[in-house]
Amino acid sequence: MRWFLILLLPTTILCQTQPSAKAKAKPQEVIKLDELLLSKIAKESAPGIKQLEATMQSAKLNRDSIEDQYHWRLQTDATYVKANEKALAQFAPVTTDISQLQAAVIKPFSSGFQVGLSAFTNQTTDTFVQDATDTGFGLNLSVDLMKNLFGKLSKSQLRNAEALSKKAELEKEIQEKAFIQSLRKIYWAIVATEEQIKISKELLATSLQQLRDTERRRKSNVSDDGDVARSRSQVASRRSTILLLEYQRESQFQLLKEQLPTIANKKVVLANVNLTDAVGEVLECTAVIENQRETPYNFTQYDEVLDLVNQAYQERKTISDSTDGWDLKLNGEARRFGKERGFDNSVDGFTDDNQSRYTVGLQLNIPLDGKKSTTEDTLKLVDEKRFLAEKEMITARMNAFHTQTLTNIVLLQRAVRTQGENSKDLNTSLKSAKKKFNQARLGFRELIADQDLLLRSNLDEVTTKLTVVTTLLDYFSVFNQTPCSLNK
Repeated sequence: MRWFLILLLPTTILCQTQPSAKAKAKPQEVIKLDELLLSKIAKESAPGIKQLEATMQSAKLNRDSIEDQYHWRLQTDATYVKANEKALAQFAPVTTDISQLQAAVIKPFSSGFQVGLSAFTNQTTDTFVQDATDTGFGLNLSVDLMKNLFGKLSKSQLRNAEALSKKAELEKEIQEKAFIQSLRKIYWAIVATEEQIKISKELLATSLQQLRDTERRRKSNVSDDGDVARSRSQVASRRSTILLLEYQRESQFQLLKEQLPTIANKKVVLANVNLTDAVGEVLECTAVIENQRETPYNFTQYDEVLDLVNQAYQERKTISDSTDGWDLKLNGEARRFGKERGFDNSVDGFTDDNQSRYTVGLQLNIPLDGKKSTTEDTLKLVDEKRFLAEKEMITARMNAFHTQTLTNIVLLQRAVRTQGENSKDLNTSLKSAKKKFNQARLGFRELIADQDLLLRSNLDEVTTKLTVVTTLLDYFSVFNQTPCSLNK
């Protein structure tokens, strides 16, 4: 047993000398956050911004897929036929083998026609001639004479896709700014919460001093046990308020970190900002907005979105009108080739004694029932309803935000002034109450009631100031070009 303990001793010493995991842990990185840094981080790494980018690229993908239809493409065909047929007459030839090979480059144009250049070789064997081969080149032309005459349909498809792509790009810019405004609302909510914590801590310090005074007065038999209990209850209430506000602040930080993963594992502290100063900037912005009696379309990008919505709808109508009814196409082909026995001889024949062949044809497509027409009518109705809904929604959003936001801010500013006056009067009343309490002219219960009223008034004033700021930030999510210092 002694030898076992001697062998175990070095291992025990080694384990005790190893640094603990906690000792190795790095201190949490601290980031001091202001609005400029908040916007920078959001633009660089926020998943919400990346999602907006993906939506915009989807619209561009649709446009690019339509444009891809008008690129050069290579088309190849290879066919082999083995036949075992009977002759219709005694000396009529019977074809036994057919081989066809063709490669063509084709270019459709948005003006409604398509051209192609092909190289081909066809070989036929019958009962009289073996390996009859024609090899050469062909030029193909196809022209739409009805639906896509002069490119009416294809150009509308391109213009519609381009308008939707530009609309998606504008909406991405608008939504990106709106997303940043939503982050700023969280930021200012944290600022307001910290200000409320500061106010509550100041009143907690007053309550603690008041508790000490009450306990001294109890020893001198000036106060009773009920006064001491009420004083302790007030201290507990103040601490509870602070804890709830701190929980609210941490929840707001969590919400912010969920939107900005790059700061999720960092300790965030706010730069020195003042909510009252921000309310002062609101006054400047309100003056700018008040000067616009009508909806200020120069302050927003939604008017451009509305123009693009209208443009896309007009092109969509043209597309819907062109896809119904008859379809007529003109197809033509010109071929130059050499015709001999065997592939090599046919190539020589193309060089020495080529031949030509011309083909012209019309292709007519006529719907024979009304089902397609009914479908097209329904599609037109859907397009119209969708356009009108989007147009009215955008127009209503702009008009409502402009007129109502101005009214709301004016009301909120009046509320801030009224609450400020109320807090001032409550502060004066509290000073008088303290004087009367020290003169034994006022009960302790009434003094505590006045202190609670002042705390509630101060906290409500901060909440109203925050509402003023966030209301204007909501306005900037629509009128994102407003020339105002608060619109960052």
